Amino acid sequence: MRFWPSRNVAPEITVADVAAGAKANTAQRKRFYGWNLVGASAAINGFGGSIHWQGFTVFFLPVSQGLGLSSAQTALPFALSRAEGGLVGPFTGWLIDKFGVRPLMLIGTVVTGIGYLWLSQTSTYLSFVLVYLFVLSLGSSTGFMQATTSALNTWFVRKRGVVMGINSAAFRLGGAIMVPLLSFAVLRWGWETAALYVGFGMILFIAPMALFFKRSPESIGQLPDGDLPAPAVQQNGQIQAATAASIYDDDDWTTKEAIRSRAFWVLATGTVLRMSVHGAIFVHFVPILVWKGENQQVAANLIGLLALCSVPVILLFGWLSDRFSRQKMLMVSYMSSAASLYLLTIVDGTWPIFGAMLLFAGSEAGSSLNWALVGDLFGRRRFASIRGMLAPIYNSALLVTPVAVGWIFDETGSYRISLQAGAVLMVLAGITFLRLKPSIRATSSADRPSSGS
Repeated sequence: MRFWPSRNVAPEITVADVAAGAKANTAQRKRFYGWNLVGASAAINGFGGSIHWQGFTVFFLPVSQGLGLSSAQTALPFALSRAEGGLVGPFTGWLIDKFGVRPLMLIGTVVTGIGYLWLSQTSTYLSFVLVYLFVLSLGSSTGFMQATTSALNTWFVRKRGVVMGINSAAFRLGGAIMVPLLSFAVLRWGWETAALYVGFGMILFIAPMALFFKRSPESIGQLPDGDLPAPAVQQNGQIQAATAASIYDDDDWTTKEAIRSRAFWVLATGTVLRMSVHGAIFVHFVPILVWKGENQQVAANLIGLLALCSVPVILLFGWLSDRFSRQKMLMVSYMSSAASLYLLTIVDGTWPIFGAMLLFAGSEAGSSLNWALVGDLFGRRRFASIRGMLAPIYNSALLVTPVAVGWIFDETGSYRISLQAGAVLMVLAGITFLRLKPSIRATSSADRPSSGS
């Protein structure tokens, strides 16, 4: 069953808005500013986000070899950064809801760039960990997915699945291009020089994209999805303004209401199961493929090709999820991912391995649907805060699983146990999302704070 709080809007609609809407024409629809944000989000995540989140696997072996580290030690900075993201997630989410996406994104992307510049100058494990955690990771916690999904959730309601899918697809398409290029740069010039280039790119090309972001469609006199204001109603010779409720249902939850609901905790459980596997696999993806007999550049190329092949799947699932049940589609996505991980333990040869990897596109497609569900369940206005409250929960798993996978490999010389365990967790994630139902609010809209509070 499909569900979402499908028609939210702020109560800033006036008689003038309604009267203007009555005269609006089709051309006005085509000038919806929200699509500019979709493009900016795609650019930010396609280049900046893909390098930061998907590029770590390219740095994994060179950093490990260059600093003389075990697999568990190399995975530790990534794991700690996710734990750090969990701690600051509620705070950064509150800041985004309070001050808007633009300032947080601008600061975050610049700090991320500075982090990469500084990282390129590190020569010890301790300095690498400190820079990665307290500069680079702090900046990225607001500069990429959290900020862009918050913006898109504010500007789109009925088309939420489509735009979240575009955002996620851009992230993977960027990975298809940037991961092989980053691997080439790392192998040719060293990981330090590659990090230097990434830092300059973040500051010069990614950070300025934040200037495209505006706070909400209402702030510039528009409505979500590019909808036109409702026609004015003539009554006793006077134009009567349509109420906000006649255009959009008032379905925005407060953060406190959300975390008291059953739906929040079912969503959190499914997200933990998904992220614990997805995050660990992408940290170790290149080492896993090297373990399967591929060289490092071929491994990076296969990961890039997987990202490229994931793009149409993500877009299709995003479009379908606005028409059918997101929960059922997530079930299919994660069963496919479970099959992928299991097959990786038994197949050999480059193309059979890639065939198994293709099924992991289900996990890639599920990411955008997962975050779209936050808006479906709890509305637009406090999306960043509610998503931020999920961060400590799912990031706690990412503190453990990448290091655990590395430790198991150090002890056994194999990723087989980790891949099989990941398959089981993906099955459980699919079952959990299938059981997700919207909760009934404990308080009425009259009891909640107004949107201006």
